Amino acid sequence: MIITPVTVRNLLGLHARAANVLAQEASLFSSVVELEDPTTNRKVDAKSIMQLLMMAAGQGSELVLHVAGDDQVEATKALTALFDDGFGEPCG
Repeated sequence: MIITPVTVRNLLGLHARAANVLAQEASLFSSVVELEDPTTNRKVDAKSIMQLLMMAAGQGSELVLHVAGDDQVEATKALTALFDDGFGEPCG
Protein backbone atom coordinates (compact mmCIF):
# COMPACT_ATOMS: atom_id res chain seq x y z
CA MET A 1 0.00 0.00 0.00
CA ILE A 2 1.14 3.50 -0.83
CA ILE A 3 -0.04 6.31 1.44
CA THR A 4 0.46 9.84 0.12
CA PRO A 5 -0.66 13.24 1.42
CA VAL A 6 -2.42 15.41 -1.16
CA THR A 7 -3.80 18.95 -1.08
CA VAL A 8 -6.91 20.21 -2.83
CA ARG A 9 -5.51 23.21 -4.72
CA ASN A 10 -8.28 24.29 -7.09
CA LEU A 11 -10.49 27.22 -6.11
CA LEU A 12 -13.76 25.28 -6.07
CA GLY A 13 -12.41 22.32 -4.13
CA LEU A 14 -13.58 18.77 -4.73
CA HIS A 15 -16.82 19.83 -6.44
CA ALA A 16 -18.76 17.79 -9.02
CA ARG A 17 -16.42 18.22 -11.99
CA ALA A 18 -13.23 17.66 -10.01
CA ALA A 19 -14.74 14.66 -8.18
CA ASN A 20 -15.80 13.20 -11.52
CA VAL A 21 -12.30 13.63 -12.96
CA LEU A 22 -10.79 11.96 -9.88
CA ALA A 23 -13.29 9.08 -9.87
CA GLN A 24 -12.80 8.42 -13.59
CA GLU A 25 -9.01 8.42 -13.28
CA ALA A 26 -9.09 6.18 -10.20
CA SER A 27 -11.40 3.76 -12.03
CA LEU A 28 -8.75 3.20 -14.71
CA PHE A 29 -6.70 1.23 -12.18
CA SER A 30 -7.35 -2.16 -10.59
CA SER A 31 -5.93 -0.98 -7.25
CA VAL A 32 -8.18 -0.08 -4.35
CA VAL A 33 -8.09 3.72 -4.09
CA GLU A 34 -9.33 5.52 -0.99
CA LEU A 35 -9.19 9.16 0.04
CA GLU A 36 -9.05 10.00 3.73
CA ASP A 37 -9.83 13.20 5.58
CA PRO A 38 -7.42 13.00 8.54
CA THR A 39 -9.42 15.56 10.50
CA THR A 40 -12.37 13.16 10.66
CA ASN A 41 -10.55 9.86 9.98
CA ARG A 42 -13.18 9.20 7.32
CA LYS A 43 -12.12 7.24 4.23
CA VAL A 44 -14.09 7.13 1.01
CA ASP A 45 -13.82 5.11 -2.17
CA ALA A 46 -12.10 7.43 -4.65
CA LYS A 47 -13.82 5.59 -7.50
CA SER A 48 -17.21 6.82 -6.26
CA ILE A 49 -18.16 10.35 -7.25
CA MET A 50 -20.92 10.44 -4.63
CA GLN A 51 -18.57 9.50 -1.80
CA LEU A 52 -16.03 12.07 -2.98
CA LEU A 53 -18.68 14.79 -3.06
CA MET A 54 -19.81 13.92 0.46
CA MET A 55 -16.31 14.73 1.72
CA ALA A 56 -17.03 18.40 0.94
CA ALA A 57 -13.27 19.03 0.64
CA GLY A 58 -12.67 22.69 -0.11
CA GLN A 59 -9.60 24.44 -1.41
CA GLY A 60 -6.66 23.88 0.91
CA SER A 61 -8.00 20.61 2.35
CA GLU A 62 -5.18 18.29 3.33
CA LEU A 63 -6.18 14.71 2.48
CA VAL A 64 -4.45 11.34 2.40
CA LEU A 65 -4.50 9.06 -0.64
CA HIS A 66 -4.38 5.30 0.05
CA VAL A 67 -3.64 3.05 -2.95
CA ALA A 68 -3.22 -0.72 -2.77
CA GLY A 69 -2.90 -3.21 -5.62
CA ASP A 70 -0.88 -4.43 -8.56
CA ASP A 71 -0.78 -1.03 -10.25
CA GLN A 72 -0.49 1.08 -7.10
CA VAL A 73 2.64 2.93 -8.20
CA GLU A 74 1.12 4.03 -11.52
CA ALA A 75 -2.20 4.90 -9.87
CA THR A 76 -0.53 6.97 -7.17
CA LYS A 77 1.48 8.93 -9.75
CA ALA A 78 -1.58 9.63 -11.90
CA LEU A 79 -3.83 10.64 -9.01
CA THR A 80 -1.31 12.85 -7.24
CA ALA A 81 -0.69 14.59 -10.58
CA LEU A 82 -4.40 15.48 -10.70
CA PHE A 83 -4.22 17.08 -7.26
CA ASP A 84 -0.97 18.87 -8.12
CA ASP A 85 -2.59 20.26 -11.28
CA GLY A 86 -5.73 21.38 -9.46
CA PHE A 87 -7.78 19.03 -11.66
CA GLY A 88 -7.05 21.34 -14.57
CA GLU A 89 -8.83 24.25 -12.87
CA PRO A 90 -7.69 27.64 -11.57
CA CYS A 91 -5.80 27.52 -8.29
CA GLY A 92 -5.67 30.62 -6.19
